Amino acid sequence: EEVDRISCEEEERISRGFSIQTYFSIDGGSTDRVKRAAIRAGGEPLLNLIYVPAARLVHVNEKWRAQQSDGFPIGMTTGEWRSSMPEDDTPAREEFRRIKLWTSNLADALYIVPIQPLGLKSDGVITLQYALKRAIEQVFQIESSEIGVIAIGDAKAPNILLYEAAEGSLGILSRFVEDVNAFQTVVARSRELCRFDDPKYLGPASYDDLLSYYNQRDHQIIDRHLIQDALSKLSACTIEIQASSGYASYDDQYNSMLKHLDPSSSTERKFIEHLYARGLRLPDAAQKRVDGLYVQPDFYYEPRIWIFCDGTPHDNPVLQDEDATKRQAIMAKGDEVWVYHYKDDLAAKVAARPDIFKKVR
Repeated sequence: EEVDRISCEEEERISRGFSIQTYFSIDGGSTDRVKRAAIRAGGEPLLNLIYVPAARLVHVNEKWRAQQSDGFPIGMTTGEWRSSMPEDDTPAREEFRRIKLWTSNLADALYIVPIQPLGLKSDGVITLQYALKRAIEQVFQIESSEIGVIAIGDAKAPNILLYEAAEGSLGILSRFVEDVNAFQTVVARSRELCRFDDPKYLGPASYDDLLSYYNQRDHQIIDRHLIQDALSKLSACTIEIQASSGYASYDDQYNSMLKHLDPSSSTERKFIEHLYARGLRLPDAAQKRVDGLYVQPDFYYEPRIWIFCDGTPHDNPVLQDEDATKRQAIMAKGDEVWVYHYKDDLAAKVAARPDIFKKVR
C-alpha cells in the first residue's frame, strides 16, 4: 500500500533551509584510540570502517540553500543581520560583511569509506547511508534522533559519517570495529528493510523503510534499487578488524609475528598459528622488553598484557623459580601476565579470555 509523504509548513521550511557542511577531526590529533576494520569480498576491498571515539564534529552554516552567495550579511559595528547586502550606491551607516556560522560538538563516530568495487555512485552511497542508519536503529533498538548520518567529502564520491547524536555515548558504533558479527547483522537487516523479494513493492522507497522526516532533502534520490547489488556483496563479505594500528593488515601482522618468533620455540609458533587459524586478535608486539625490568616476554598486548609461552625448558625447577620472580615483578607494576604452558589445553585457555583474544575476522 502506497503511503503519502508528510506535507506541512515545517517540512517545507526545512527543505528550503540552510546549506550546512559537516567536518570532523580528532582533538589533539592523537589517533591512538581510532580503530579500523576492512570489509572484503573474495579478497577485494569494499568498505573501510574507521571508528573515532569523541570525534570533533564541526557544522558550518554556509548560506541559505536558495541563495547564490556564501555567507550571511552582518553589520560589523551593530551586529545587525540582513537578508541581503546593502546596494553599492546606498549610503551605508556601517560596513557589512558576509560571514559563515559554525558550531561543534563531540560524538562517537563511524566513518565509512566505500571503495570502487562496491559499485556505488553518489546517489547509491546516500541511499546506503540511510539503509544502514535505519537498520542500526532497529537492530540496537534506538530512536531515530539518537543516531545521525551525513554524506561528507567529494559530492561525486561521498563517504558516510555515522555519529551518536544522543547525550553521552551509546556504545553502538564501536561495535562495528570490535565485533565481526555486528556489521553483518546490520547489513542483513538493511536487506530486509528494502524488501527486494517483494514483487508487489515497486517504488524506490517509502516511509516504511528508507524515508523519514530527517532525510527529506534526499527523497528524490533515495532509491533502494541502487543498493541491491551492493548489499548482496556486503552480505557475503568478510570483516577484518585492525586490532593494531602498527600493521597494514591481519596477514601483515601475522607475518611480522612469525619473523620475531624464537627459532627454538615451537610453543610460540603453536600459539600464534592457533590465533591466526581462528581469526583471533594477534599480539601487538613480539619480544618486547618490559620498561624498567630486565625481562623480555614472548608477546605483548595493549593495554599492558604480557604473554609467556613456556616450552619444555621451563620444566626445569631453577628456571621456574626465575620465571616466577620475573612475572611477579611485572604484576607488581600493575601489568597483567598470561602464561601458556605447552601441556595446557591451548584452545580452552584462549577461549577463557575473549577480552584479550577476541575474533577480529
